[in-house]
Amino acid sequence: MLTDNPTTTAGIRKINQLYDEGEQAWYDVYESPGIAVPLVTATVPREDQSVGAVIRHLLRCGARLPPTNERQGIITTAIACEAPIVRRAARNGWRDAKTFVTHRTVVSGRENGDVVVPPSGAFAGSTGHMQDRGDLVEWRMLMLIAQYSTAMMLALAAVFAGPILKIARRPNFALVLYGPSRSGKSTAQLAGASALGYGQEEDLPSLNATPAGLMAIAVAFNDHALPINEVGTARGGKCNVYDALRDVTYSFGNGQDTIRHPSWTGSSGGEAATFQVLPLMSSEHSPDAWAARKGESRDEGETARLIGVPVLFNGCRTIFDRAPKTLAATDRASWEQEQFKQLREVLPNQRGFAFKAHVEWITARPEFVQEWVGILVARFEAAVVQADMSPVKRDIVAKFGVLYAGGYLAIKAGVLPLDKLKFGQAIIRACRAALAELPDPMAELKRDLGVMKVKLAGASVVDTEACTGKQLRLMRSTDGFRSPKNAGHAIVVRAQVFADWFPSKLRTRRVLEWLDTEGFLDHVRERTNGRSNLWAQRQVTWPDGTRQHSISIYLPGGFTDLDRA
Repeated sequence: MLTDNPTTTAGIRKINQLYDEGEQAWYDVYESPGIAVPLVTATVPREDQSVGAVIRHLLRCGARLPPTNERQGIITTAIACEAPIVRRAARNGWRDAKTFVTHRTVVSGRENGDVVVPPSGAFAGSTGHMQDRGDLVEWRMLMLIAQYSTAMMLALAAVFAGPILKIARRPNFALVLYGPSRSGKSTAQLAGASALGYGQEEDLPSLNATPAGLMAIAVAFNDHALPINEVGTARGGKCNVYDALRDVTYSFGNGQDTIRHPSWTGSSGGEAATFQVLPLMSSEHSPDAWAARKGESRDEGETARLIGVPVLFNGCRTIFDRAPKTLAATDRASWEQEQFKQLREVLPNQRGFAFKAHVEWITARPEFVQEWVGILVARFEAAVVQADMSPVKRDIVAKFGVLYAGGYLAIKAGVLPLDKLKFGQAIIRACRAALAELPDPMAELKRDLGVMKVKLAGASVVDTEACTGKQLRLMRSTDGFRSPKNAGHAIVVRAQVFADWFPSKLRTRRVLEWLDTEGFLDHVRERTNGRSNLWAQRQVTWPDGTRQHSISIYLPGGFTDLDRA
């Protein structure tokens, strides 16, 4: 906030005339000796420029004021003085093609221009943990570790790709790095976040926030990557994680804050803030796995917006899938633990400078960057896209192309200490892994029908024709029973047993819906669109006389009917 040659008075001086572009309001900024620190600053609205108002603002900030008999004259003089004009940006991110607002500074490729400072709201919540510590040289030395991990290189690429989204004219999208506990996914995420200024996992934003809070932080990270640690901490418990993920995906994907009534404090006539953001999340489960736990499937629009990427490759137990080949198998575990230890101990003291240096390089050559982003995205697509890919997969590849462009330019700028070829191979590998993890509903259905066919024909589903009367009376210990009917089979299975044959509620429902569509399912209720499968169940009287919640199936052509899918 300090400027050259501010107007001075004895102990108190007006250092700036500040125009807040977001509030569209003017302030005067005063500096004074402080009680606990050498200097404090007080930002005073222009309409409060009385001596008493200035004193109140200074005291609130912990100022040490002149003696009572001197205050009136000193502060009156300070109020009357002129001071350099400073503009407070309305938001972070691109201001124009040559000016970029980060959370702590404004980077411009222009030689002359207005003095601009970042928005004060940028430090709300967890963004206040972002700091500059150490120096870029030491951070680069530490990031040499990233060459051994595909996940780390991807996380770094995401952070440096944040400003590239707008240049590439691509929509918002999010990444979820997922893998088992203790595999290092949060460490990979933190390595990327350290370029922004984060030093500890617990300082990263989380989904344990209100919808309004998440929107506020998305706006604060306009044109930035937004690291969000462990999606399992979402509000409402594990059963609601998918709901939170889905809501965040669409809220962030639309790139627009909630439209509020004009009477709301802070509203600009009801206008909603827009933003471009690239969330980088971590989780123990993929987005599709969270959806399956909820008994739901993701639609194509969501799949392309929220991309799950596994962090483990080739049977590795940690993120270090590219460890030195010279390591003996017995030494690998200790080597990996040493890398984790080094990152954990050094990152808190080496962070924050890399992103600024990256943006400085970009803003200094906008035409060059614009051209090269297009070239790099096209190069990546040419290397990965296949002729038979679906539109959703092609879209995902294009988004990984933006990640590749961001990381490549950071390497070219001398910020990221990685080999371009190895970096490109890592992003291709991550992209292909993400594509491979996308569910194939038809393939899953065929596998599940195959499982059901084996179960229905197996010994646990009793053939009533081969049973004695006594065996029929003891039927309650079996999974189900089948009887010949015309040329086919009538089969009844306990509802809970049937559900246990399949790996998720979603896949159970998919099988039931297929049976219903083919006319094989005997039920009396109308099919519903909810998560429950009660519509598919019947109260059936079993041969032992008991009534059980059951799935009743009739296969007129026998078990070969299940091969139709």
